Amino acid sequence: MTLNRLTKSALWAITSVFTVWVLLSIFWAPPYMISTTPYPVDMTPASRGLHYQNIKIPSDDLLLEGWWIPASEPIADLIFVHGAGSNRISQYIGSLDFYRTLHELNISVVTMDIRNHGNSPVTDGTLRMGLAEWPDVVASAQWLDTHHPTDHPRILLGASMGGSTVIHAMMNGLKADALVLLDPLLDVLDSMMEGGEIGTGIPAPLFALAARATIQRYSLPHGETSPLAMAKTLDLPILLMQDWDDPVTRSPFASELASTNPHVILARVPPISVEESCLDGKEEWGTHVAAHPCRPGWTRKTVSAFVSSVVDRTPTSKR
Repeated sequence: MTLNRLTKSALWAITSVFTVWVLLSIFWAPPYMISTTPYPVDMTPASRGLHYQNIKIPSDDLLLEGWWIPASEPIADLIFVHGAGSNRISQYIGSLDFYRTLHELNISVVTMDIRNHGNSPVTDGTLRMGLAEWPDVVASAQWLDTHHPTDHPRILLGASMGGSTVIHAMMNGLKADALVLLDPLLDVLDSMMEGGEIGTGIPAPLFALAARATIQRYSLPHGETSPLAMAKTLDLPILLMQDWDDPVTRSPFASELASTNPHVILARVPPISVEESCLDGKEEWGTHVAAHPCRPGWTRKTVSAFVSSVVDRTPTSKR
């Protein structure tokens, strides 16, 4: 009898814990899985010796804060889009040093804090994985058209959620000559699960229900509307720089995109040890979007070769 009572008590405890976890996953967790806090921008490209202009980009009824960093003898214009919870000076991406690299490659850059990030306006303080953020990329292109119209090739660069955002912008009619994706968010469900583990230490599979509930409640891109599914249909040159050990935007999805879209050039970031100083402060985020901070020479060479190929295939009349 004692054993039966212990067994029943254990089953009851397990059932109770499971029920509580399900309820928390469905009703409590979703708002927290898409919430974000803006981090102020407190450095400028001048810290890297770059001339720049503070700009305001109208997007819907918002005014986004951004920079225009013109090259001296530009061969291309690039719109640089940061990821979730970040801003235009992301240390994870090494954005300021990345801008200097692009400037040295004669590439002019427009970059901004997307809505709910950095110094730009807060709307609802949530992340929509590109679904609500893509108009900010279109607005940046319109700003270029208005203030610096040229015939140079136009390139979009999206890092992490910025990758999903530029893919959405393309699918909503934005025209560009090429696309650069850095550890892009291609599968929202998987990245939300992995992000849950990074943030809490709880194994990723336990966030499956919460992630699905979040996708359902907020109509986040998934399945046929996922960034991966949309990117498979894009018909333009795409450079996909992927760290194979990225813990949150994982390499199997990059591999799938490259194997199904013949326009994708898959460039595997050279292996990065978690003990390298370039990852200091990143903790469980590890090698995510760390290509430039950790492998600047490789990143420069890879981007330079890709941009040169885009410029070479662009009609002279457009340049």
